Amino acid sequence: MPDERPRVPGLRVLSVLRAEQVTPGMRRIILGGPELAGFGDGPNVKLLFPPRGDEDPRWPVQGPDGRPVWPPAERRPTMRTYTVRRYDAAAGELHVDFVLHGDAGVASRWARDARPGDPLGVLGPGGRVLGRADRYVVAGDHSALPAIGAIVEGLPADARGHVLVEVPGPEEVQDLAPPPGVELTWLFRDGAAAGGPVLADAVRALPWPDGDVFVWIAGESSSVRAIRSYVRDERGLERRRYLAIGYWKRGLTETTYHDEHDNDRDEDYYAAGREEAAARA
Repeated sequence: MPDERPRVPGLRVLSVLRAEQVTPGMRRIILGGPELAGFGDGPNVKLLFPPRGDEDPRWPVQGPDGRPVWPPAERRPTMRTYTVRRYDAAAGELHVDFVLHGDAGVASRWARDARPGDPLGVLGPGGRVLGRADRYVVAGDHSALPAIGAIVEGLPADARGHVLVEVPGPEEVQDLAPPPGVELTWLFRDGAAAGGPVLADAVRALPWPDGDVFVWIAGESSSVRAIRSYVRDERGLERRRYLAIGYWKRGLTETTYHDEHDNDRDEDYYAAGREEAAARA
């Protein structure tokens, strides 16, 4: 029997409206439904994927102590963090882009097979955002491309800086249009393994910009760590002037990477978040 207790606060159950193949390796899922109303601001959401073949999904509910109570293991949805590619309140649409890699991941498999009407749980949005700056350096790999696309679209018209995107090859290039003062560079791996030095080397090769700089970094763990060390230790950026987060780590599942390494968030990441929240209060 369905659990009659209320769902955990903030959990929306949306439906797939349609899917678009952006590139051979990137699929966009457009979500909607009555529960999308009032969706807030923030770059990230947590998506809850029902078990494969579950036609009547169960969702976490609020327990008597306020903590979530999850369905039994065989009915429990899998939770992953993703970027909001676009939220269109007028159209009632939430766009989320997925990198496709076959059956290797729950989210990728779901996105590949998603059909109109399929349900998906959504928590959020939330997360740290790009800070205001005189100059920007934005760097990420294929997994970070949805976030980079949203960042590029949201930059002020007078923004200046560099955007570096590492992708497998030219077939994964997307039609992004940064402001005139922002240079966009595509980096192709051309068969090299993801998570190599391509992205970090490209950031190091940039002429370091003058003035107030904000650096945004996301992607494979080793690249994120290398670039974070460079901008913090060699360029002297204080923790509120960069945002670095690993989206994945070569050789680890998404769950293990999160549980063992917290997606490479360090104390500076959380301290900067607290300081930003205090400044907004």
